[in-house]
Amino acid sequence: MATVPLSGQTPLRILTPAVRPRLAFPARSLVFILVASALYPAHHFSKVGALEAAAVLFSFPAFYGAIRIGAWAEAVLFMGMQRRGVPARILVALILPVLAPAAGIAAATQVKPLSVAVGAGDFAGGIIVVGFLWFAGAALGSLVVVFIDLVISAMVPGFRERIMLAILVLVVLVFLLAVGVVMGAPTLLEWMLAQAAKGNFQMDGKITIEGKATDVTQLMKDHPTAVLAGALALTGLLGLPAMISACGKLADAVMERFHPLIVALEALGKGERDVRLEVAGSTDFQKVSRSFNVMAEALTLAERMERAFGQYVSPQVLSRIRAQHGEAALPASLRDATVFFADIRGFTSMSEKHTPDVVVGVLNKYFERVVATINAHDGYLNKFIGDAVVVVFNGPIDQPDHAERATRCAIAIQNAVDELNASGAFGEVGSLRVGIGISTGSMVCGNVGSARQMEYTVIGDTVNLSARLTSQAPAGEIWISEPTARGLPLSLPTTPLEPMKVKGKDLQVTPHRVWPADPARTLSVTTSESRLLTTRA
Repeated sequence: MATVPLSGQTPLRILTPAVRPRLAFPARSLVFILVASALYPAHHFSKVGALEAAAVLFSFPAFYGAIRIGAWAEAVLFMGMQRRGVPARILVALILPVLAPAAGIAAATQVKPLSVAVGAGDFAGGIIVVGFLWFAGAALGSLVVVFIDLVISAMVPGFRERIMLAILVLVVLVFLLAVGVVMGAPTLLEWMLAQAAKGNFQMDGKITIEGKATDVTQLMKDHPTAVLAGALALTGLLGLPAMISACGKLADAVMERFHPLIVALEALGKGERDVRLEVAGSTDFQKVSRSFNVMAEALTLAERMERAFGQYVSPQVLSRIRAQHGEAALPASLRDATVFFADIRGFTSMSEKHTPDVVVGVLNKYFERVVATINAHDGYLNKFIGDAVVVVFNGPIDQPDHAERATRCAIAIQNAVDELNASGAFGEVGSLRVGIGISTGSMVCGNVGSARQMEYTVIGDTVNLSARLTSQAPAGEIWISEPTARGLPLSLPTTPLEPMKVKGKDLQVTPHRVWPADPARTLSVTTSESRLLTTRA
């Protein structure tokens, strides 16, 4: 895995195929070989039937163990050569399929006298030959993989075509091997007999058929069908591991490319957006890697855009848009809701006395606390109007207790302003005083604007009344309309004020003050609630 730092961004993690772990030696296979090798001489000398049965029983896992050890040795050598240069890889890949069978036969002939002496017959030699032949066959399959990786990959970019080519090459090689064995078997045997005659290794060239010693070379000439069958068996012993080896290594190449993809998808699902895939391998995997990287970039950009968009709309609107799968259309509706305006008193004259950076700094500190308070009460911050905020409850999400929510939110804002003033948060400006007016009733809620840019807003007489009450409320107080007062619980007492004429209304309205609370009325409400609870009990 590599990282690519980007200017001003989190460094990207480029996922690459992991280093293959070291292959564990098949120790159990070696145990089976050793047990079987020990049972054969014990059976030879004791002639016990149980030992004979055990020797035969253990011979099968012993030969399988030889195959596993041969495959393990070839795989370890292949993985080690992966870190070498191209010439060394090609040279080793060409030599091993030829050298391994010769080394196996030579080792078997050297161990044969010892095997016969201890009563194991040709068992140990057979184990050695099988292991080396499987090693040679696996090396032949690796030769095909190396040939495709280093020579053919540039001409055959697709992975499917590479697999087909690997099978074709293996079939041709096995066919040529079979022809070579059939044609060269008599000559090879004669050479081995000549070497045996010189004392290089023990081989008498005689086999016994029906009690009569027969020359092996002459037997091969007299029975060509048997020679062909033996050659084909030897070819299969080399061709099968070659097929398994080549297919296994091609499958490992596939999984090496799949593993980073799986890791990247899991990381993406956990919210990590800094993962990318290395664009390498066959054209199929390069296409997959590019597609993943494009998807990850698009997802990262979409989340950045959503975060930026979330700074301009309320969490409620953003939640509605998410629920509508990105559809921003919020249909207009007539809703019974509560709205309040919170306005800083004397802000215009204050802004004329201070520099713009001081004014903006004060506003940002104030709005930082106010917006957090609104969000804590699940209010919808409709808009900023200069130094004022417009907040709606029961739009665009349903809130049956909207009047109480709005009132408690307004009280929390007044408390927050008092805390900011007490801590000296506004510096040379001194302190701020806020007037709030709340109104409850029917209003039109929905998107207003053009197809390119819209705003969720509220319109109606209820909104206008809230603005009028705000303009009349003294600094530090909260005035509410009669419908709002009727929607409050007893724990939020209100004090009726004198009826008043407001702009846009033919009849007078009676506002109620909910903050600061009237101490006498608060005590009265508390007593009433206590009596109500006692009665219910």
